[in-house]
Amino acid sequence: MLHLLYIEDNATIRKRVANTLRGNDFTVSEIATAAEAVSAFEKKTFDLVLLDLLLPDGNGIDLLKKLRLGKNANVPVIIISALGENIDARVSGLDAGANDYLSKPFSVRELIARIRAVMRSATPASESLIPSFIQLNGGKLNLQHPCILRDDGSQIQLSMKEFCLFRYFAEHPKRIISVEEILTQVWKLNPAATATASPVVLISRLRKKTEGLCVIEAVRGNGYRFSF
Repeated sequence: MLHLLYIEDNATIRKRVANTLRGNDFTVSEIATAAEAVSAFEKKTFDLVLLDLLLPDGNGIDLLKKLRLGKNANVPVIIISALGENIDARVSGLDAGANDYLSKPFSVRELIARIRAVMRSATPASESLIPSFIQLNGGKLNLQHPCILRDDGSQIQLSMKEFCLFRYFAEHPKRIISVEEILTQVWKLNPAATATASPVVLISRLRKKTEGLCVIEAVRGNGYRFSF
């Protein structure tokens, strides 16, 4: 049975959702504040975290960054936020290490479906089949931590947002990937919001960081093609 940590300060919402999750065979620990969450992270390990962004004693993004540095560093996180389809909130959450983002109000059925989808992607059928690296030209992408290891022993540190995009490129080499695909599949943005978001600056940073290891080619009018 999966053990979820649910961080939500609204007691009415928290109790209703937690009870429904328990009725669907999840174990749920309920937390109302950032301080309680930090303590819980230090004492226990969890299978997945449901995180509200607006907490009475702190910001959910800051809390997520702390989580990624502790014993629960690799636990999947789904952000649940009243900020809705706000692009900055979504991108900030994904950049800090969230696996998915769900806007309030939400259907608990949808939440359960998202939990199961995130757990399927985070828990392969056989640990022995989990690749640790993707080989590049003169180095390799570490799939367990956001960094690239050069063959000379040096490291290139990536932000979580850079890591997610670079990994997506590396897992789909020589295929043209559109901007819309990046925004919807990598950053989990609503397709209707893609007109106001762009990966251009991030891709420019990645090109500088990974020069000589790979090529991220702009395909005019279509998107980008990754090769190494």
